[in-house]
Amino acid sequence: MFMLYQVQQTLADINKQKINKIMNLLKKGIGALLVIGLIISCDEEDEFTRVAPEASSGPGSSTTAVFSSFSAEASGDGTIVTVSPLTVGVDTYVVDFGDGSSPVTTAQGESTTHDYSNVEATADYTITVTTKADGYADIVKTQDITVDHTVESIDIAPDSPTGKLYNIFNIYTDSGYPIGSAGSGGNEVTLDSGNTLLEFSRLHSDTGVVELADEVVVADAFYNGVGAEVIHFDVYSDFATGIDKLKITLVDGTNTVNYEIDDLDLTDGEWTSFDFDLASDFSSPVSQFDSIIFELGATGTANDHATITVDNIYMPRTTGSTVINGDFEDGQDFWKWETFTDGETNPFGSSSDGSDFDIDGNDTGGKTRGAKWSSSQSGGEFRSSSSRYAYQELILTPGANYVLEYQYAIKDDSGTDPIGGRNVVGLILGEHFDDGADAVDSIGDNIGYHEGFIAEGKFSDTTDDFGTLVQIPFTASDNGEVAVMFYAVTPVDAYIDNVKVIAQ
Repeated sequence: MFMLYQVQQTLADINKQKINKIMNLLKKGIGALLVIGLIISCDEEDEFTRVAPEASSGPGSSTTAVFSSFSAEASGDGTIVTVSPLTVGVDTYVVDFGDGSSPVTTAQGESTTHDYSNVEATADYTITVTTKADGYADIVKTQDITVDHTVESIDIAPDSPTGKLYNIFNIYTDSGYPIGSAGSGGNEVTLDSGNTLLEFSRLHSDTGVVELADEVVVADAFYNGVGAEVIHFDVYSDFATGIDKLKITLVDGTNTVNYEIDDLDLTDGEWTSFDFDLASDFSSPVSQFDSIIFELGATGTANDHATITVDNIYMPRTTGSTVINGDFEDGQDFWKWETFTDGETNPFGSSSDGSDFDIDGNDTGGKTRGAKWSSSQSGGEFRSSSSRYAYQELILTPGANYVLEYQYAIKDDSGTDPIGGRNVVGLILGEHFDDGADAVDSIGDNIGYHEGFIAEGKFSDTTDDFGTLVQIPFTASDNGEVAVMFYAVTPVDAYIDNVKVIAQ
């Protein structure tokens, strides 16, 4: 009954345990009948290959060499491939992995593993397996495979920029700054911390490209006439799988101009920070660009999958006395708080009831936009969690003299006035604050202050639709850090417009 059961099995059902049993039977002298049963039970010739002995006598002459098939399974990063032949009656087999590497000889019943090159993301190979058995002809089988390599991403990130809100032109950071073009390109990796990074591979010949959503005009990056002087990059490379020298190119696609900086030294296995002067560090002064290219430096070496990781591409705002969006034509931009503990980050309510005069003093013939505070948004005596404070940071010449200038108007409608009367407050603080609550608590430590009590109605109700002009002289702090700030204390609507700081 045992022999009849074996005859009914097909070669496709043989696993390694059955093969070992077969080999034991061969040694006991009954293998010939077993192999004949296997051959008779198989109807599909392409399921296995059998070879009769070359001579009727000699070692193994009572058996037949059989090669059914082989498997090729990928693991790890996708380029580690294990070949496992299904054979009977052979001594060894030789595996050629088809990539030019030396063939590997392995004993019957064993597997062999090979790690393909990581230079290509995807590559096709033909694996050839040849059996070797004393006294028998070779049996050869081939199999085409596609190897897909997966780059193992890093799990560390550099610190995000510490610049204040609206002082960073964000090309690619995780800080959430609202100014700048969102970059795209490369393979984006998100860490468990939530930080996202850009990954570029195969820099042996490929390039990594970040396409910007909008063209960056350096001189006007933040606002008309307010630009940047420096661009920052954080780059990571593990030399064993990356590159040691980097080339960065800023591309002006409109005018087909490339601004290059080559052979930058990277630090092995660490984040490297770069700050480049846009006027002097590149091949020529950078005026505008719409994409960024990363590639292997001219004298650099690329290894393995040649991967770099990039983060924190941004430009800090050029320091100066220009108040951005001082006419409020862009609503709350550049005035809004990033953090305000137990308070309101919105600085004011936007309004179409601004002055009839623009920020340069020209009569526009009609109302412009302005900033407005209602009774529920007032500070001072009416301070609450809904109070709103407009705030903008500047870095001026330390110790130099300036004037803060603006126009204001207060409605004269009936209402319960605060002690001293309804008013609009403008002031200058001698330092920068991360939290709006701290700035409000420091109002008394100002370096310039004015309370305006004239309530004649909206701008359009005042003489010449101009409102009331205020000029506050002040001297910049020793480190040049100042912040202008506004709020209202009123039971009715109050307005400001056309804010600017003038050097004396």
